[in-house]
Amino acid sequence: MLQRAKVIARVAEQAGLAPERLQEAFKPTLTAIQRSVPSWVFLGPPGVGKGTYASRVADALNIAHISAGDLVRTEMKEQTELGRKVAEVVNAGNLLPDSYVLELLQNRLREGARRGEEGVLLDGFPRTRAQAESLLSFSDVQLALNLHLREDVLIAKCLARRNCKKCGKNFNVADINLPASPTDPAIKMPPLLPPKGCMPNLERRSDDNFTTVKRRLEVYHAEAKPVEEVFRKAGVLKDFQITGGIPETFPRLLAALKAGGSITEEKQAA
Repeated sequence: MLQRAKVIARVAEQAGLAPERLQEAFKPTLTAIQRSVPSWVFLGPPGVGKGTYASRVADALNIAHISAGDLVRTEMKEQTELGRKVAEVVNAGNLLPDSYVLELLQNRLREGARRGEEGVLLDGFPRTRAQAESLLSFSDVQLALNLHLREDVLIAKCLARRNCKKCGKNFNVADINLPASPTDPAIKMPPLLPPKGCMPNLERRSDDNFTTVKRRLEVYHAEAKPVEEVFRKAGVLKDFQITGGIPETFPRLLAALKAGGSITEEKQAA
């Protein structure tokens, strides 16, 4: 485990802040996180289904699901000063600076601490080496599950994502049925369709177009290896290949988590 002072110095340098200012700003958040054990991380590229599976796992474990993507979209929708800066970066298909992400996460964790949350499942965070090192310095990460899906399917799923502007739920209209190839397994993923009441209210995310999706995947793959290496060295990284839809994948996912020592029978029954 890296020493906190070293991690804070590195993150502060990347964020353009003095280490003592960063440490003081995040002191309430770090204290809250230290009390919230265990914690999990879902890694994987855009479109792999991190949010879909994380929300279901969080329900099964009776812990909080924190989606970095949802935090970002909420901030953009509210058009705060930070939200406008975030929108400029996101719409260009680039990853957010650590300082933006940490500020969003800090606000959410403070809310959770006030509500008495005892554990968190992080989806979409960390995205950089500095974020991963920082997380390991103040949180007892039980498992970092690295979700994999072939890239042509990722692109199709990203372009098919839909959100109901009335109820806020996410859906995916892609119907994928690909045979096995010499290098890739067969994949069958039926669409995750909304109920009839949501159909007139569906909208596509503003940044879900081919050019931006392709750019996001390129940026993600460039950033992912250092993050994976941090968790691999910590002994908490586990790879997981997705080849089917939710009914087929979710039981496998829970089994993988349990095999990693992250789910107890008592917690599942909670």
